[in-house]
Amino acid sequence: MRSFVTDNAANVAKMRENLEHREDVDVITYGCSAHLMNLLAKDLEIPNIKEQVVQVVKYFRNNHFAAATYKANGGLRLIMPQEVRWNTMADCLESYIKYWPILLTICEQNRDKIDNNIANIVTNLGIKRSAEELLQRLKPIVVALDHIQQDKCTIADTVEIWKKLETDLAPVLTSRDTKQKWKKRVQQALSPHHFLANVMHPRHRGQSLTDAELDIAMELATTQHEQIVPDMINLKAQASPFMKYMFADSVLKAVQPVEWWVSQGGRLHPDTVSVAKQLLTATASSAGVKRVFSSFGLVHSKLRNRLGIVTAGKLVFLFKQLNKKPLDTDEDLDQ
Repeated sequence: MRSFVTDNAANVAKMRENLEHREDVDVITYGCSAHLMNLLAKDLEIPNIKEQVVQVVKYFRNNHFAAATYKANGGLRLIMPQEVRWNTMADCLESYIKYWPILLTICEQNRDKIDNNIANIVTNLGIKRSAEELLQRLKPIVVALDHIQQDKCTIADTVEIWKKLETDLAPVLTSRDTKQKWKKRVQQALSPHHFLANVMHPRHRGQSLTDAELDIAMELATTQHEQIVPDMINLKAQASPFMKYMFADSVLKAVQPVEWWVSQGGRLHPDTVSVAKQLLTATASSAGVKRVFSSFGLVHSKLRNRLGIVTAGKLVFLFKQLNKKPLDTDEDLDQ
């Protein structure tokens, strides 16, 4: 095991801290960036708006008259958010805003049949505008989450995703409060290992890092992997033993980062390739593991509760392979 990613609860954060101080364990530990982005989304929420929108959506899904009238007027399915699926709050807001004219018409034409509290929420233009503003805040986070939860997204890519998210959220991060909340989550998400991984990624090469972040990466390399520093400097300068053709876009898009380093063979210090393997295979989030748990739930069901661990594991492996999506590329992460 080369890396260890967990959520950011206090108990597991303490466990990661203890692992980092053990000299007999060569593993990097860090928090799940997807979880931290979900916490950032909660940090940027507008008070009471989410609850009121959910109240309306729930009513028009569960009340027989409201649901039938909504469907008769051409409204499509309104989406309820789920705690375990972090992107669904944005989907809920989007469906509410899209079909708000239909909801408004129903409430105005059926005042005697629609709950007064629900009608007051729907007809309140201030709530609708706040819902639109909240969706504007959540949309960039949703896009970033989609990228960061991919199986092939590593901590090197994580840095690029957080950097782009900061740019996309610039119109939102204007007050002192929102800036402090952003800074807190970024500091939790990006460790020195993230910065060093970004520097060692043949496509990124630390080009988006600030001088301070680059110094942090090189300080880590100097204190923990002193032997790799000359190779790191040559990488940044694109100097020997790295050939110019190795940095061509066609090569960087076609070759996986670890394979790119392994191809250097004996021209580099052995520790350089070892560190590259450790950093460039460290996944950005724990989402992939959670998807495996979900697959286990489908395979090891109540009807098949006597499956042994080995058999269940093999069936889950086959399930994942048969439903495997095409490999994610660096180009996908940049979009």
